[in-house]
Amino acid sequence: MLNKETKKAGRPKSAEKRIQVLEAASDLFLEFGFSGCSMEMVAKQSGVSKQTVYSHFSNKEALFLAVIEDKCAEYRLDDRPLEGASYGLIQLLRERGLQIVKILHDDKVISMYRIIIGEVNSNPRVAELFYQAGPKHILDYLVKCFLKFAEQPITEELAYKYAVTFFNLLKSEFHIKSILGLDFALSDSEQIAQVEFAIQQIESLLACKVN
Repeated sequence: MLNKETKKAGRPKSAEKRIQVLEAASDLFLEFGFSGCSMEMVAKQSGVSKQTVYSHFSNKEALFLAVIEDKCAEYRLDDRPLEGASYGLIQLLRERGLQIVKILHDDKVISMYRIIIGEVNSNPRVAELFYQAGPKHILDYLVKCFLKFAEQPITEELAYKYAVTFFNLLKSEFHIKSILGLDFALSDSEQIAQVEFAIQQIESLLACKVN
């Protein structure tokens, strides 16, 4: 009886299996690339049936998107923190900017970038999927930040330009170095300094608009 009650109180079995599938898919995509990974391999690696995999993800593209989106959510780069938030734009950019720098430092994210570049010629569709679920997702999130929290109203077009500028400033030199396999790691203090520099540039741009 105790086991049954404990099971009911825990995470639903379906949710647990979804997590198993996502974790297995993440490892397999990194090891074999998008083209070299199959739903059958994911089922075997995750210890569930192929039918269970398809019950959560309609096809391999949907599974790949979910893997990337799950990584973004892990670093809280989703819409939930924006709902009902009362803090200012700079504080938000400081918090989310550091999270973006950390996700770009994530070993799995770096490996995924390398894999996508290697597959561009043979499977250009996977590059589009990765862009939409990863970089574009982050840019869209930043656009919402600027639109919602800027002191002066701005257009969506201008918000997008600010978002792209901020994102590129955060990536700096370390991002391309990481993809090329060069020494790139920033210390915690260097990551914070990188974010602060990016914020200073954005503050200057916002001040120019007001003036």
